[in-house]
Amino acid sequence: MSCISQAYSDAVIQAGGTPVLIPLTNHTEVLDRILAHIDGLILSGGGDIHASFFNEELHPAVESCDLERDRYDLYLCRRAAALQMPVLGICRGHQVMNVAFGGSLIQDIPSCVATTLQHSQTEERDVATHTIRIAPESRLSQLLPSTTMAVNSFHHQALKTLADDFSVAATADDGVVEAIESKEGKALLGVQWHPENLTAADDTLFRYIVNEATLYQKAKEIHSRILSVDSHCDTPLFFRYGIDIGKRNPTINVNPKDLGATTEEKVAYKVKVDVPQMQDGMLDAVCMVAYLPQGKRDDKTLAAVVKKTESILQSIRRQVEKNADIVAIAHSATELQALKQAGKKAIFMGIENAYGLGKDIANVQKFAEMGVVYITLSHNGDNDVCDAAVRSHLEHGGLSEFGKAVVREMNRCGIMVDVSHTSEQTVRDVLAVSSKPIIASHSSAKALCNHPRNLSNELIRAIAAKGGVVQVCLYSGFLKKSGKANLKDAVDHIDHIVKTAGIDHVGIGSDFDGGGGIIGVNAANEMPQITMELLRRGYSETDIAKIWGGNLLRVLKQVQAL
Repeated sequence: MSCISQAYSDAVIQAGGTPVLIPLTNHTEVLDRILAHIDGLILSGGGDIHASFFNEELHPAVESCDLERDRYDLYLCRRAAALQMPVLGICRGHQVMNVAFGGSLIQDIPSCVATTLQHSQTEERDVATHTIRIAPESRLSQLLPSTTMAVNSFHHQALKTLADDFSVAATADDGVVEAIESKEGKALLGVQWHPENLTAADDTLFRYIVNEATLYQKAKEIHSRILSVDSHCDTPLFFRYGIDIGKRNPTINVNPKDLGATTEEKVAYKVKVDVPQMQDGMLDAVCMVAYLPQGKRDDKTLAAVVKKTESILQSIRRQVEKNADIVAIAHSATELQALKQAGKKAIFMGIENAYGLGKDIANVQKFAEMGVVYITLSHNGDNDVCDAAVRSHLEHGGLSEFGKAVVREMNRCGIMVDVSHTSEQTVRDVLAVSSKPIIASHSSAKALCNHPRNLSNELIRAIAAKGGVVQVCLYSGFLKKSGKANLKDAVDHIDHIVKTAGIDHVGIGSDFDGGGGIIGVNAANEMPQITMELLRRGYSETDIAKIWGGNLLRVLKQVQAL
C-alpha cells in the first residue's frame, strides 16, 4: 500500500495546489506516464537510503532501508529534473536529491558528527527544536524572511559530499547541511526539516513549489500548442562516435578538437541533442547542420569538401530513417505542423559554411533538392563566397561576385540565407542583394556582448526591415563578456532584440554540440527554462510562439514561396 502523512497533502492544498499520490512502483513506464500529467514533485520523508546508491558499504547503524523505495525515489527525482519539473525534497527527499545527482550521505549522525543538537528530536513534529542559518546569497534567503530560522528535525542521515548540481542554502550550527538548491537557478530545492508540520506558522516553501508548478504547467500548455524550433545544432559532428539520435546516448570519449579543446587526451562528452532530449524539452524541431571548418581552397580540396557536405547530409537522413517511428526530415513549416500532429519530432537540415559549395553554383540547387533549408555563408575565415566575422583578411570587402550569385541562386531555390559568422559588410551586401528575408541562425546582440560574431543594433534593424530574424545563440562567449553565461543572460539578448527590432524578428538557435550551452539551458531537454523565463518577464503566448519558431517559419515560408 502507498500512503503518506496527511500533513503533506494539507500543506499542498493550503498553498493552492492539488496533491496527487504517486504509488510506490518501479515500473518506470508507469511513473513516466504519471510524471507527464503532473506539474511538480515533492519527495517526502522516510527511512534511510541504502549506501550502495552512493557507492559505500552499509554502516552497521543503518537498519531501515527499503531498496524498492530508494529506486523509486531516485528515478522520480532524476526524471522530474530532466523534464525541468519543479522539485521540493523534504528530509529523506532532500537526501534523495543529493544522491540522485552524485552526492553522498553521512549514514549515522550520532557516530559520525560531533554535535549537541538533536537531529532526531523527541518533541512533537510541530515543535521547532534548533536553529538553521540561511546562506545570504541563496535563493532560499529570498523566500524566507530572516537569515535564521527555527526548524524541527527527524533524520538519522545527512548530506556528506554535495552533488555538483547543488549549492548549500542553509546549515545547522554543527555544520549539518539543512538545505540545498540548484546552482543553475532551477526550481530544485531540498530541505532537511519537515515544513509540512510547521505550516501553521509559515507555508512559504509549499507556496513556492505550487507557484513554480503553475508556471511549469503554463509552459507545457504553450508548448503543446505552438511550433518550437531550435535553428542551429552541430550534433552530426558526433555521429562518427556511434551516437543514435533516437536513443538516450551515454557519455562518449571524443577527440578534443571536436570540442575546441587543446588537450591531446580524449574528452568525455554527452551530446546535447537527440530525440529523447527533444521529447523531454518539448522541442518540436531542430536544424542539424553539415558543418565544414574553413580550409584550403584549391580545386582538389574543394571537390573533397563538396563530397564531405553531401556525406554529412546523407548521414543525417540515415539517422532519421533509422528512427522513422519518432522523427522525420522536415522541409517546410507545413511538414513540421503535420509531424507534430503525428507525435513525431522534426529535423531540418542546413549547411554551416558555404565553403561546402566549392566554386560550383549548381551545388546550391543540388543541396536544395537534398532538403537543405539554409546555408550559413561562412564560418571562421574567409571563403570564396564572402568575408567572415573572425579570422578574416577582408579578402572580398564583403560578398564576392561569386557570393552575390550564390545569394541570388539561394533565393531562386528557396534556401534561407544565413549571415551568422559573416562580417558586417557581408551582412550589408547580403541585404542589398537578397530579394528575400534573411536569417542569422545563431547570433546575438553586440550591444550586450561586444564580440565580432554578434550583430550591431544597426544590422539587427536592417535584417528586421527586410523581414528577417535574428536567432539568439546559447554560446556563452556571445552572451557575456566574462564568466559563464546563464539563462537570464540569454533572455536579456532576446529582450534587447525585441526592443531594438520588434517581437517579429527574434528566435533561438542554440549551437548545441557546437559549443553552445549555458547555465540553466545546457541541452535540448532544458529548453522549457527559456519559456518559463519569458513568462516571468511578461511575454504572452503569442509572443512566445513567435520567438520559439513562428518568426523563423514565417521567413522559411517567404523564402520558399515562388
